[in-house]
Amino acid sequence: MTTAQGTNPTNDEGAEGEIVPVAFSEYREHEPETPGVHDESVTDDAELRPDYAAVIERIETLGPDEVSRRLEATGKGLTELGVTINSEDGNRPYPIDIVPRIISAERWAELSAGAEQRVRALELFLRDVYGPGEIIKAGRVDADMLRRSPGWSEDGQRVPADFVRAGICGLDLVSPASGEWMVLEDNLRMPGGLGMTHINREVLENHFAEILPPAETLEHPTRTYGLLHESLIASARLVDGGVAEAEIGLCMVSPGPTDTTWYEQNLVSGQVGAAIVTADALVVDDGKLWRLDGGERHRVHLLNPRMGETELFEAKGADGRPLRDALRDVLAAGAVAIVNAPGNGLADDKATYALVPDIIDFYLGEKPLLAQVPTLLCAREDHREEVLDRLDELVVKPIDGYGGSGITVGPECSADELETRRREIRETPERFVAQDIVPLSTLPTLVDGSFVPSHVDLRAFVLQRPDGQDASRTVAVTTPGAMTRVAPAGTMIVNVSAGGGAKDTWIQR
Repeated sequence: MTTAQGTNPTNDEGAEGEIVPVAFSEYREHEPETPGVHDESVTDDAELRPDYAAVIERIETLGPDEVSRRLEATGKGLTELGVTINSEDGNRPYPIDIVPRIISAERWAELSAGAEQRVRALELFLRDVYGPGEIIKAGRVDADMLRRSPGWSEDGQRVPADFVRAGICGLDLVSPASGEWMVLEDNLRMPGGLGMTHINREVLENHFAEILPPAETLEHPTRTYGLLHESLIASARLVDGGVAEAEIGLCMVSPGPTDTTWYEQNLVSGQVGAAIVTADALVVDDGKLWRLDGGERHRVHLLNPRMGETELFEAKGADGRPLRDALRDVLAAGAVAIVNAPGNGLADDKATYALVPDIIDFYLGEKPLLAQVPTLLCAREDHREEVLDRLDELVVKPIDGYGGSGITVGPECSADELETRRREIRETPERFVAQDIVPLSTLPTLVDGSFVPSHVDLRAFVLQRPDGQDASRTVAVTTPGAMTRVAPAGTMIVNVSAGGGAKDTWIQR
């Protein structure tokens, strides 16, 4: 990696004497594998945007040997902390690229407003369909579709009417064209990655501090913890008609150290003042939920599960018996808040995703501020026939899938894979939706000493707390930290299970 003196093509006035990253000349030669893909770091005139030029120049100034040395130290540090992913060769450090994604304050304000609108509407949807069902009575949503959704849960009906169901939400956003953004997926069950926004920034601060701009110019992801603490405390205060903050017990329940996100769970729980336990430290007694710690027990007012709801209810508590009905009963009685609540999988359902614009209109009387991908429901015969005719062109997703599981990307599939998916759609059409392929934008990623374009998406996190003025509503706020996920070479699937990694996200002030 080297730099050259000369005219900076990203400078509006064409001033001479600026630093131009030589690597960018090579980067511009990379042709996108998918037609129509745009690169967020490059202008429409094929010039490197000034913010990215500055970062790449700083990286090049370090030199290839120093960058390699620091990357090796980064990998060792992540491995020691347990920030790893499973692979065929065993655990390897979570891949964190050092070229950031940069989002302007104006753009972030637009994305935040759209994300918050969407989350508030989905919260009202969950409260309604597990309660009075006004949207069903109005004929805007089919009751049978909801009941056969894998995300439907009778436990969703046990959540008290004014309790927050989706306190921590993750919306996956993509940029299909310059200046355009849309929602690709909603995650209201157990969205991961909130702690990774902190870890991504910490990697740069600890190992590549020279490439960071002045601290006052960027939002810092650790501000999220204060917002999260406030949201959880506000939800916990609904328990038993109100709890003083000094008495509130926050608790995260986890599968334990074998979970792949154990380090992140410890990081987040520690930052927000929540105890982290496995289910065998919990017990229901006297109509309340308790956490055992040595010979003492502590009241739990808010439980944050880091496991699926079936796993949670079937887990054995401290008394050796499954939590099951005992936990369900204290939830229904309003003696504990569960964030995120049982039954939220209904909002993650890909079939529900297709209805979100109508959901926003029904509950808020507004038009969506963020676009989304047009979606074909295979349960509908007319949609199904189109999907089967265009299977090699479409992305097909299980309606209950998350984490990239079960997805087929038509152009990347073999004939056998397409035939298998074709058979599955015919046998159980209600299980699938299909979408046109959205061309995920690219950003420079450092691979083997060169900057190459990699597809990216963005997980924005929205927190909800009760509206103190109106118990039927919530207040939603987008966190100042977001996670940019990076797809491995040759694919647009960004999930870590598919070999993806992450970038730090610089949200400008």
